Amino acid sequence: MKNVIPLIVAVVLALAAVYLVSRVLVNKDDAAKEQQVSVVIAARDLEAGEELGPGSCTFKSIPVSVQPKNALKWENVSLIFGQKLPQRIVEGDYIQLTDLQLNFSLADCVEIGKWLIPVTFSDPALVKMLMPEDEIAIIASYADTKTVLPTAAEGAAPLTDAQIAAQTQIKQSRETVVLFPCVKVTGLANERGNFRESGGSTATIFVSLPPRQATILLAAQREAELYPVLRKRNDPSARNRRELGGVNAITTEELRSKLETNKLPDVPVPAAE
Repeated sequence: MKNVIPLIVAVVLALAAVYLVSRVLVNKDDAAKEQQVSVVIAARDLEAGEELGPGSCTFKSIPVSVQPKNALKWENVSLIFGQKLPQRIVEGDYIQLTDLQLNFSLADCVEIGKWLIPVTFSDPALVKMLMPEDEIAIIASYADTKTVLPTAAEGAAPLTDAQIAAQTQIKQSRETVVLFPCVKVTGLANERGNFRESGGSTATIFVSLPPRQATILLAAQREAELYPVLRKRNDPSARNRRELGGVNAITTEELRSKLETNKLPDVPVPAAE
């Protein structure tokens, strides 16, 4: 009898261990199947008073059930760019909305000595993907219109007003130039009125420029079609617009002059077997 009791205890303990292990495996399996959410965490140790930017944070995927109430989703990370931390956050910790003071206005984002202006682009595709602090080049494509007046042949009578009006030609061509090689995106306009959040359907962004350049950009929006080109952050190359040149009729003619003229065959070429 004395030998049976330890055996029974051992069996009971073994069964309990099997049960506990099975529960752990089930819980892990359930966690793997649970919907995940990406939240913002500190990419390194962040000190109190530090201004947050793209390099300050990263994301971590966690189950929705354990998401902290005030955790900031990664899709809204641009909300914290330009904000200053009131206290220290160690690497890997959540950056929560309660850690920040989000009561700021557009005026808080204007740099000293610069003006903040909205820029509307002709193609909104790239604008929808931009985020605050991204760097872009602004390309301007505008119509160059020239009026060619007729002249009378040598020795002929001067042309009448009616003849001049009838023979006057209007020639129009398009030119494309780099208006600003590098501009930092300060904010993006969206339907919710939150200029620090990306993903809206508008084609308008906000940029800060010195007053003279801001005036040029405002005028260019009336005269030309504007397009954004994404740059790599802090890339020092291609910042002198004079070195970038422009595209006009001469450029097109140069391209054509170096190409052979392709002709379609009378009979379609059969597909290779």
